[in-house]
Amino acid sequence: MKIALLDNVRRNHAIEHATVTLLLERGARAPMGGYSISPGFVIWSRASLEEVALAARDALDLLNAGESDLAISPYCGTNIVTYTVVGALAARIFAGSKKNFWSVVRGAVAALVAAAILGRPLGRLIQRHFTTLPNVAGVELVEIRELFKNPVTVVWVSTTTWPD
Repeated sequence: MKIALLDNVRRNHAIEHATVTLLLERGARAPMGGYSISPGFVIWSRASLEEVALAARDALDLLNAGESDLAISPYCGTNIVTYTVVGALAARIFAGSKKNFWSVVRGAVAALVAAAILGRPLGRLIQRHFTTLPNVAGVELVEIRELFKNPVTVVWVSTTTWPD
């Protein structure tokens, strides 16, 4: 049961990412984001309900057609967490136990360099293997509705997953 719930979140996260990617490709502009849970996902953007609905349907179709890279987003919160953890670890390791000016500077520089070099590929890897699941076979978009419109449009997309 817990695995099925987690897989639903991961599938919805993949569809959410693909939907945002398509909205961006189609000219939607910031602010934009999303959040996924087991029964669906929410998208907030300046796009209309109709644009989000079309992008969500197309996202599901493209993922089903094997376009799994749409599930990985450079804007995902997973990346932010990854950059932060990598930077914090590097700062801690390179600052050492002495708390003088130069050890703090050394730790800060190491944090920036490590986050810049490792953050993006590690974030993509974590998304690919842990936080998204682009195999959306059996997923159906049940309802797409606008929750509110100002200052951005917030759209709820509910999903269901049918067993294989």
